[in-house]
Amino acid sequence: MKPFHPAFALALLAAAPAFAFQDDGTLVLCSIEPLSGVGTALGAPNHIGKQIAVDEINAAGGVTVGGRKMKLVLVSEDDQTKPEQGVPLFRKCADSARALVITGSQYSRVTESMWGLLQKKLDDANDPGLQVPSISFLSMKAGITGVSQWAFRNAGSEPDQHELTVSLLEKRYGPFKHYAGAVEANEAHSVAAWRAAYTPLLQRRNVQPAEYVEWYETDRDFSVQIRKLKRADTDFLILSSHFQANVGAMLEAQRQGFKPKITVSHIGADAVEMVDLGKKATEGIVFPAAIHMALPEPKVKWLADEYRKRTKEKYMPQFAGLGYEGIMIVKDAIERAGIANRPETLAQDRRKVRDQLAAVKDYKSFAGMTLNMNANRDIERPTYLVRITDGDFKLFWTPDKGFLF
Repeated sequence: MKPFHPAFALALLAAAPAFAFQDDGTLVLCSIEPLSGVGTALGAPNHIGKQIAVDEINAAGGVTVGGRKMKLVLVSEDDQTKPEQGVPLFRKCADSARALVITGSQYSRVTESMWGLLQKKLDDANDPGLQVPSISFLSMKAGITGVSQWAFRNAGSEPDQHELTVSLLEKRYGPFKHYAGAVEANEAHSVAAWRAAYTPLLQRRNVQPAEYVEWYETDRDFSVQIRKLKRADTDFLILSSHFQANVGAMLEAQRQGFKPKITVSHIGADAVEMVDLGKKATEGIVFPAAIHMALPEPKVKWLADEYRKRTKEKYMPQFAGLGYEGIMIVKDAIERAGIANRPETLAQDRRKVRDQLAAVKDYKSFAGMTLNMNANRDIERPTYLVRITDGDFKLFWTPDKGFLF
């Protein structure tokens, strides 16, 4: 994958007023994600998916506004997976007098911090927060869109995803005697997944975890935690952590001869590093997905092929699909909003697009499913299961066909 140069995006952002808006035939979206640092494996695919969508839209003429075709300009910024980096970039995009919509970020701790700049409730005269629609195509922390009524998300409901995942695996492989959890304690999404998804589902089953351990995404020694999980005779392991920690922990589990009957993780496990670095140690891990490259829609195969051309990677993580889909949802909202796309109407245009995002109903995704925005400004969508098998991320279960192997 070619390196991304943030300086180029900064130059574009500084030059924006010279070419943005209706008279110049352009419409600007801002994109913030980790393009360097620990989160690159998740941020880069999402950004590439967005760029593929923008390129396709522009090749077809652009976005229709006021009877004319406007070319999309995607200004990309690198938050480096750091809230202190993302927050000023978010304000910069909003105050640039041209970013109609801000997309991003991927890591919930960054997204939540950025969205803290937004007006919490619409039309609150006492709240001077920024008023610009922002949609994340990945952040999974439960309830994160509650930060602001200007905030949206298309990745689905994590509590629902994990209830389905655990229920299906219990029916096929259960019963289980000893459930245990391992949580990435420094990452907002992973902590929230344990509290809002895994803990409630265990409580509904009257299950008390046989063991509970914590680690950080940048940890290198997992020996103590794995030893505790092994001594608890864990047969159902919940990895509420991203690929960085998952790889290290599973390599240590392999070294200690610890192999639970079932291991599940969250969306943060969907990174090629899981198999490139984890190899046999990560075999069998199951996680939910919103989109998978093996879905039968021809457009999914087209996107996977285009992703492969641009990255030279054979596997397309769901984040690329969510990024592509998200830009198409934004395009649809813009075209339905009836905006003027002029400097003096930017505030009104942002509100119109925001309202159309909130009104998404029966939207046909490129991946074949029908999407609806709920009252919490989360896209409701079906869940699929992926299982790491033979060094690949294989589609494992679908709503229409059930288990595939």
